[in-house]
Amino acid sequence: MAENLISTSDNQERRHCDRIEHNRSVLLKLAGGQTINGVTTDISLGGVKVSTQEPYHEQWNEQHAILHIKLIDDELSPEYPCTIVRCQSGILCLKLDKKKAASFGAMLTRGVFKRKQS
Repeated sequence: MAENLISTSDNQERRHCDRIEHNRSVLLKLAGGQTINGVTTDISLGGVKVSTQEPYHEQWNEQHAILHIKLIDDELSPEYPCTIVRCQSGILCLKLDKKKAASFGAMLTRGVFKRKQS
């Protein structure tokens, strides 16, 4: 019974931040050397959900990775360390490194919240 309470508490802790739908092309470089192309489906303060067409591999779960946003002219954003915390066919849930999460959010939303000019 206590295990269920811990599990429920962990799930609630993971979901305490609002998720914002945001679609950007990404490249995920896994610690094992594999690269995965995908598209963000939503972001939150410290996490990203990525949709991919890549065949699912169970060993991806809990693997460390580097996330890049694909920019104009096939350039890649700076590196954002993360961990794959959940995965299933076509969906990867990533937890961003806390030290880089704020800069990731700022980079993703750059230009979205422009000042109105009078």
